[in-house]
Amino acid sequence: MILKGACEARFLRTLLLFNRSHWQQGRHIGNGVMNNLFLTLKCLRALSLSPDHDVVGLPNSIGDLKHLRYLSLSATSVVRLPDSVSTLYNLQTLLLHECNDLIELPASMMKLINLCHLDITKTKLQEMPSQLGKLTKLHKLTDFFLGKQSGSSINELGKLQHLRGTLRIWNLQNVMDARNAIKANLKGKQLLKELELTWKGDTNDSLHERLILEQLQPHVNIECVSIVGYMGTRFPDWIGDSSFSNIVSLKLIGCKYCSSLPPLGQLVSLKDLLIKELGEIMVVGPEFYGSCTSMRKPFGSLEILTFEGMLKWHEWFFYSEDDVGGAFPRLQKLYINCCPDLTKVLPNCQLPCLTALEIRKCPQLVSLLPSVPSVLIVEVEDNTREVLLEKLSSGMHSLKLGKLKSLDSLLKGCLSTTEEILVRNCDSLESFPLDQCPKLKHVRIHGCPNLQSLSEHEVALGDVTSLCSLDIRDCPHLVSFPKGGLAAPNMTVLRLRNCSKMKSLPEYMDSLLPSLVEISLRRCPELESFPKGGLPCKLESLEVYACKKLINACSEWTLQKLHSLSHFTIGMCKEVETFPESLRLPPSLCSLKISDLQNLKSLDYRGLQHLTSLRELTIDSCPKLQSLPEEGLPATLNSLKIWALQNLKSLGHKGFQHLTALRELEIESCPMLQSMPEEPLPPPLSSLYIRECPFLESRCQQEKGEDWHKIQHVPNIYIYATC
Repeated sequence: MILKGACEARFLRTLLLFNRSHWQQGRHIGNGVMNNLFLTLKCLRALSLSPDHDVVGLPNSIGDLKHLRYLSLSATSVVRLPDSVSTLYNLQTLLLHECNDLIELPASMMKLINLCHLDITKTKLQEMPSQLGKLTKLHKLTDFFLGKQSGSSINELGKLQHLRGTLRIWNLQNVMDARNAIKANLKGKQLLKELELTWKGDTNDSLHERLILEQLQPHVNIECVSIVGYMGTRFPDWIGDSSFSNIVSLKLIGCKYCSSLPPLGQLVSLKDLLIKELGEIMVVGPEFYGSCTSMRKPFGSLEILTFEGMLKWHEWFFYSEDDVGGAFPRLQKLYINCCPDLTKVLPNCQLPCLTALEIRKCPQLVSLLPSVPSVLIVEVEDNTREVLLEKLSSGMHSLKLGKLKSLDSLLKGCLSTTEEILVRNCDSLESFPLDQCPKLKHVRIHGCPNLQSLSEHEVALGDVTSLCSLDIRDCPHLVSFPKGGLAAPNMTVLRLRNCSKMKSLPEYMDSLLPSLVEISLRRCPELESFPKGGLPCKLESLEVYACKKLINACSEWTLQKLHSLSHFTIGMCKEVETFPESLRLPPSLCSLKISDLQNLKSLDYRGLQHLTSLRELTIDSCPKLQSLPEEGLPATLNSLKIWALQNLKSLGHKGFQHLTALRELEIESCPMLQSMPEEPLPPPLSSLYIRECPFLESRCQQEKGEDWHKIQHVPNIYIYATC
């Protein structure tokens, strides 16, 4: 093994284990292996253990690596670090990022006096070791956790004068004395760029919470500030103060007792503002904009503004009745989500740069912005009242509508310019006026149970020359396309999914849809056949899944005429016992996926050998298939994936030796597969994956397995043990 070889290099200084690129047999590296490693490699300066090795702990012998300067355990399963880590006096970098099970740091960690970088992002830590302020060389400390009784108090931060980058302070509800907060000296940390302050739980002392937040004022160089779970009723004066001219991002989240917003309009560099779950805010008014002048408009740099989960908010006023065109001059994206009482959105405001507008779960909203000349993307979802879009930009190109009771007023005047539209979960939609959308390129209609027609009138559609893609899903009452077909010469993609009553595809597809390159049909059980004339000759990708009647008629498909077809997927049918047999596939096919054919018993060797361009073959979830063809698979394959064949016992008499182009082989969830083929795997094979195949796992054990000699030449072997 690699680690065994490493132990023989006694003077090794750097050991970085990223992934098990060659051999994966055990579930984790045991303490015994690591103990031997640490006792041997005492000259190590840098050590990194990969999450692939499932490290759950370190032996005490880690403390013998006295020269160690860099230690990374990021994304491993380590729960605790041994106290001996505190004796690594030369350690400068300790990375524990995404150690999701880590609950405790060594109690004597203050002894690591040379530590400069400590990354404890995304762990389960709830407190810091005591006297952490002794680590005066710390430049990077990602998180600081305040415990209830023990551990370092917040004043320990005051001794860490060189902190820079990002700092998150957690559990501020555990600060008992507000005077300790000022000792953290955040105001003196000039190199901090991002600061997040987080409270959890609830208190009855809003004044105490406000005093704490006042004392945690950062230096004016700060660029990003997040305040989460603050329990005061007012924000302190420093939030929104114009002296913080470098703030570009501000997030106020879960400050549920605050009844008014600070004057954030005064932050001249602010670009991204999120206000979320401030449950007592009822009105956004002049206080939000602050003291601005005609020379300096409020929110002059803001580009993204998000309001979310404002349950009592019902009205948004402009900052001055005398000037309706000054605020938000650069706002590009406006998101308003889950504000159930909101009735109006800036009715007198002009937003010259707005390009994206999203309104979700605002059932009382009755009007949108009257003058938005540049908006390109609009999303409205879950509104019970009618929302008017008539006065939005004539250049709007993307419209998303969802869970709306009425669509008439929304669609009126919009479809003449819209290029992309998504309508989802709209019970009221019975017909979609595809023939009234001269510029429409991309149409998605999802989850509209009452949709019956793609034309407002029961007549043949005219030319829809701009249409490029049509995606219809979960529309159970849509039976067919308009008579006469769909004259869309530029359409390249057609997808139909879960349309349970759909009986026929557009007529004359071969001539009216000459540019079509992709067709995906999933769970349309009433589809009976392809239209007369067949499919368009330029078709490159075809998927037919869970379309029972259509698959039963596969002998009539004439796919052999599609000389451009390169990708084909077929699946979910109980009637197919042999494949491809009567389904004649074109020799141009490069990728073939066979999935969920419950009664498939054999693969037709002759039909497969005809596929002289086949590069990728996937066989998935065919429980009655017991063997691959005895004569072998197409020699052109470079990728073979065999998944969930519950009764597969043999990979075929001929094996894979003739597959001289094979580069990748995956075998997964084949519990009855007894062994690898008799001959060794082909020399070009570079990656072998075996998962949940108990017989193969045993036979392919390194050096001692009966099939080891057949696979040992493969550069990358991945074997995952059955759980």
